[in-house]
Amino acid sequence: MFGRAALFLVMGFSAIFMGYHQRLITSSNGAVDTYSNYYSRTAGQYLATSGANLALNQLFLSPNWSSGYTDLAFNGGTINVGVVSFGSNNRRVTSVSSYMGSSDTVVVILQPSNFARFGYYASNMPSNLFYATGDTVSGPMHVQGTLNVIGSPVFLGRVTTQTGLRKNSAGDTPQFLGGYQGGVNLTFPNSFSNVAAAAAAGGKVFSNTDVYMTFNSNATVTYKLSSSGAATTIALSTFAPNGVISINNGNLHLQGTVSGQYTVSANTGSTSSAGNIYIDNDVVYKTTRTSSGNTDMLGIVAQKNVIISDVAANKNDVYIDGSIFSLSGGLSVQNYDHIGYCGSIRIFGGLIENTSQATGVWNGTSISSGYSSRIAYDTRFMVSTPPAYPASGTFNILSWKE
Repeated sequence: MFGRAALFLVMGFSAIFMGYHQRLITSSNGAVDTYSNYYSRTAGQYLATSGANLALNQLFLSPNWSSGYTDLAFNGGTINVGVVSFGSNNRRVTSVSSYMGSSDTVVVILQPSNFARFGYYASNMPSNLFYATGDTVSGPMHVQGTLNVIGSPVFLGRVTTQTGLRKNSAGDTPQFLGGYQGGVNLTFPNSFSNVAAAAAAGGKVFSNTDVYMTFNSNATVTYKLSSSGAATTIALSTFAPNGVISINNGNLHLQGTVSGQYTVSANTGSTSSAGNIYIDNDVVYKTTRTSSGNTDMLGIVAQKNVIISDVAANKNDVYIDGSIFSLSGGLSVQNYDHIGYCGSIRIFGGLIENTSQATGVWNGTSISSGYSSRIAYDTRFMVSTPPAYPASGTFNILSWKE
């Protein structure tokens, strides 16, 4: 009796343990399959990301590269990458991977990198020029050389330089509120031929003459071909349909209220005194600078200098809305050393110049003649720019989707 019961008990426990063992084996096999699938999916994701990075490196080395990759063997899998151009010279990079039956896709959207993305850029800062107490710059800033400071200028955005920082004295205390990094190389272009080409293709071109131009708040422009010449007023949509205005072999005198999006430029041509843009009075947007609905935008592009004119209208601050670009010169002030203190040059946008220019005289504690500089960066220029504004020849990543 008891022997038979013991036998049944042993047989029962054996059956239970056999079932448990089978479940354990099944569970172990499932875990292996789960891990294997996870590994394949992860490896596929890494391969797709690697393909995108390989393509971005090629575009960095050669912006016109469009070959892509077909069945590229990589780390035990394959990668296919396509590069498509769309919109205003944008690029779409699509990287598709295959690894042990798993596949993944990465899509990267690029847009042309543009100098308007800087709050301030200088290709060269002469050793006798300094950012001084009272100067303020917001937005990304780069000096392709050495940044000179005296006193306590304030830099609100990230600042980079190629060859470092030089203080006038050990007691100087520049304020880098967005951080500072040396050893960064960002080269300056040697032309802005795309601006003149855009003006010729669908904008407005003046040749062999100076132009005096006033933007009007009703989206018209008033211009004349000499300071005492006859004035003409015309709708900007008719005057320059694509918004690009070029003065070839002449200078531009500029002022007014901008309604719309435009780029103005001046080139030297055959006349050595040409290629400058003179700011004869404030140049501001019709819509308030800080308004979320502001669509007004201006590029001011000079082959030589952008010059604050020594005129009565500029004796108490000068306001400039837009991104200023100077190919061979910079932003300067007429008679800066003997016009008395005139307040500040207040830029909403950015200043990109080949060589920093003197805008005021430092007397040891403050500006005694000329202007201090206050640059408030227009953050819209991170993703949008005035028409045909000079580009850097490289790309920025606009989006990355995995």
